Amino acid sequence: MGAAVYASADLVVMNHTVAPPATSAQKAAIDQRLRDAFGSAYRVTGYSVTTTGFEDAATVTAYFGNGMAELSWPDQWDFTVQIMSATDEPSGAFSVPGAAAGAGAAAAKRPVGDKDAVLIARAYADRFAPWGARNAKVKVARSDDGGLPGWVVSWRRYEGEVVLPHRFDVRIDEEGRVSELTERKVADPQLPPVRVTEGEAWKTYAKSFPERADAIEEKPDPTLSAQFRDGEWRVDWLLVATTSTGSLEAAVDATDGSIHDPVEIPLARNSEVP
Repeated sequence: MGAAVYASADLVVMNHTVAPPATSAQKAAIDQRLRDAFGSAYRVTGYSVTTTGFEDAATVTAYFGNGMAELSWPDQWDFTVQIMSATDEPSGAFSVPGAAAGAGAAAAKRPVGDKDAVLIARAYADRFAPWGARNAKVKVARSDDGGLPGWVVSWRRYEGEVVLPHRFDVRIDEEGRVSELTERKVADPQLPPVRVTEGEAWKTYAKSFPERADAIEEKPDPTLSAQFRDGEWRVDWLLVATTSTGSLEAAVDATDGSIHDPVEIPLARNSEVP
């Protein structure tokens, strides 16, 4: 669980402060991404901007009906949409046009398993985001976080064993509708060579938690992941060890062996991460 979360996001502590209202350029950009994702299904009723404290980086938020969309700024790499459950469109989750033809009429109304959820997610990707599934491996997982059962269908791209920054996740609810969308629309970067072995990475990791070594209960297989750090793309070993009270996580640069962001995450916080 921890490894999956670590691999899909840069774990950086940020102090958020509210910034001035969204500019016309920011509004136009997030409006376009929302139209690309859902056509004319949702009408934006308001905007906000939150700064992250890192130079000019910010998050632009658009509000509509029972949902909200967020776009990273100014890079516009990361785009997410969350739609609360509701009975009626357009404020409810998104019904994929043509999903009945792709997955069967019964499945389009109510998925009955992983296969149906994938078929509906593929129908969505084919129509609205063909770039997301292109040359990517698909996985599906049942998700019951937040009391909203459904399926998360994820596509990832790889260079050898390295997970590339590309990310495309579609959450399908039990009615066969799209209730969440996560995109990281980044071109595959040139990556430095992997010179540090898994064993060497674990030795470096252990130096960051010398007093917790005896408490480790399990060490899941680590992930090799492309991470953007200090203005350049790097390859990191993402290492997680579980204890009875939480998890110990760190990233080890797979080229120069440096360690980054070692952190102990209590069990209570772990259980809240989807």
